Amino acid sequence: MTDKKIELHKQAEGKGSHLPEEMDAVSPEEIRQTLHELRVHKIELMMQNDELRRSQAELDAAGARYFDFYDLAPVGYFTLNEEGLILEANLTAATLLGVARSDLIKQPFSRYILKEDADNYYLHRKQLFEKAAPQTWEMRMLQKDVTTFWALIDATVAKDADRNPVCRIVMSNSTLRKRMEEELLRAQKLESLGVLAGGIAHDFNNLLGVVQGYMDLVLSDLPPGHLSRQLLLTAMQSVSQTKDLTSRLITFSRGGGPIKEIFDVAAIIREAVQRTVKGTKVQVIFDFREELWPAEVDDLQMKQVFNHLTKNAVEATPEEGILTIQAENALLPSGGVLDLQAGAYLKITFADEGIGIHEEHLAKIFDPYFSTKRLAARNGLGLGLAVCYSVLKSHDGHITVQSLPGKGASFVLYIPARPELAKGKDVKKTTSTAPRVGPVRVLIMDDDPQARELMRAYLERMDYEVTDVQHGQEAIDAYRKALESDTPFELALLDLKVRQGMGAELAMKRLLKIAPSIKAIIVSGYVDDPVMLNYADYGFQGALQKPVKREEMKRLVEGVLEGITA
Repeated sequence: MTDKKIELHKQAEGKGSHLPEEMDAVSPEEIRQTLHELRVHKIELMMQNDELRRSQAELDAAGARYFDFYDLAPVGYFTLNEEGLILEANLTAATLLGVARSDLIKQPFSRYILKEDADNYYLHRKQLFEKAAPQTWEMRMLQKDVTTFWALIDATVAKDADRNPVCRIVMSNSTLRKRMEEELLRAQKLESLGVLAGGIAHDFNNLLGVVQGYMDLVLSDLPPGHLSRQLLLTAMQSVSQTKDLTSRLITFSRGGGPIKEIFDVAAIIREAVQRTVKGTKVQVIFDFREELWPAEVDDLQMKQVFNHLTKNAVEATPEEGILTIQAENALLPSGGVLDLQAGAYLKITFADEGIGIHEEHLAKIFDPYFSTKRLAARNGLGLGLAVCYSVLKSHDGHITVQSLPGKGASFVLYIPARPELAKGKDVKKTTSTAPRVGPVRVLIMDDDPQARELMRAYLERMDYEVTDVQHGQEAIDAYRKALESDTPFELALLDLKVRQGMGAELAMKRLLKIAPSIKAIIVSGYVDDPVMLNYADYGFQGALQKPVKREEMKRLVEGVLEGITA
């Protein structure tokens, strides 16, 4: 109220108190003037009251908006005192922890931190109050004292109303980002391993092929009743079993993908699982809830995946335990499962009743060669699960695991499906078995002298005339010389990768310029290399996998030669 209004108010009170005694001395004009001033003053007071009410309403609305922003913010807000007790928390913070907000107040913040990460929290809190410097870190928090999640913490120091230091915390759930980082790191590890595995697979296949080939040649020379035949057959069987290790290494080798065809995955699951549990006391329950959609997969790699998962379950499950395998069709939305695009999938779950897996190990079991003493019973938790992970990734699928110690483990697989082919016709595979078309000249190119000698021995026993060279340039020179002498080669077998010199891919490009009608077979242990997978795109008529088997080589060579005279 202004001074003028105060004076006016006093005058009005003074005049009002003496009005009866001095009424005769007051003129009508003065009375009218006083009444007018009182009415004006009353109106001013009413206007001031209205302004105060509007201001209070705006203040209340602003306060409500502030609390809405605070409570409904997409991140959790906490205020802690120096002892770490929670003084304030918004609704989002309570939701993240799965606790009622009223139950958070006066509780130690450390109560909701995973025990293994508590030291990290105390260290940052100490630095925060001592240095008054903002702190940022990640740690695992407990939701409802059971479930853990990764939390990104941003903390600063402030003063409360009484000028006491307090800690302001902004917390967000970073579990998804953490998982994506782990997926990326795992992929990088697998890529590094793939570089090594590719080289190992190549050398191993070459050596394995030589051993197997020479045993095959010796076996073919022995009479039916020879005492050494059974010994050689047993040795060859052992050599064949080592192909499982080779296939694992090749799965990691870089440069290609699986050889996919349309398959009934349900049949692949049953075959792989029943073969693996044979002879054990583990009972298998197949819970296929509907007719599964077809899928475009590499059946050998998928059998390997199902074999590994079944083997893990058997090794982890007590005698007479149960392995439940569920399979169903699933339409996934975008972002429904980590890294997967929206679309049709087969969702397959392998659930055992075994020893389970500790939470700290869950993020590592797909890493190559990961193992712990506690997981010693799960012999498959080394390269096996890394193979499963790599195979699912190469099929644009995904594999996850859920487990609690002592309560078994569940591995969930997502494989892209082809529902539009559910009622389509089966694709039939045929292999040419046409007889050989007389003696022909064959060129072999391989940098391994033992591999060359073995393939030469195979071909010469089939009455072919053979010339062998070490690298691509020698193959080109030999082929050109044969053309000029009017004794051309009718077939060439070219090794994909050569350590020193030109490999098959580049050599084939140059040979096609010399002889566009050349017939050639690509040979390699890198079965998932693009040239091996799509050999026709590079001018080849076939692909031969190392280690080379005599019967496979015979069928392929005769098939390609039959195409010459067809």
